[in-house]
Amino acid sequence: MMLRVSTKGEYGVRIMVDLARHYGGRPRSLTDISQAETLPLAYLEQLVKLLREAEPALVVSTRGAHGGYRLSRPPAEITMGEIVRVLEGPIAPMICATEGEMSQICGYLDACKTKYLWARVRDAVAQTLDSITLEELVTETEQVGSPTQFIALSNIHVGVNSGEYLPDRQPEAPLPN
Repeated sequence: MMLRVSTKGEYGVRIMVDLARHYGGRPRSLTDISQAETLPLAYLEQLVKLLREAEPALVVSTRGAHGGYRLSRPPAEITMGEIVRVLEGPIAPMICATEGEMSQICGYLDACKTKYLWARVRDAVAQTLDSITLEELVTETEQVGSPTQFIALSNIHVGVNSGEYLPDRQPEAPLPN
């Protein structure tokens, strides 16, 4: 995985978050997830296959009229690092800083002056992903005042001296010292 997460990673994480939000309930159909997350159904089928075939599996499927998908274990036991690696592969900001065995080797590796930087970036990304569970992500996104709520710039007023600066009037002259 490079530092930019692909659509596969983004959509896969969104599937997992949806399943975590419904953990303990009835299995979720891909149609339900597709509609709730406004994601293309055909693509979800491919992603769920990756999540189901992961070792260990991240989701399990149930066939039948009330079938669908569920998390394979509680959301508190699944890290975002595990999910992202299944969907995107090893964390690798540069070829020389790939997790696990390197399949490609940079010819400049022995004399490289920057590999320390890329290894630190890799470790910081991996540590962040591995320290956040699916349960924590769901909890954070469901709290009121989460970072996904925006404040319109028109609602911001800046205090100037002891009065307010409002767009329809000029600020007062500064007070003498």
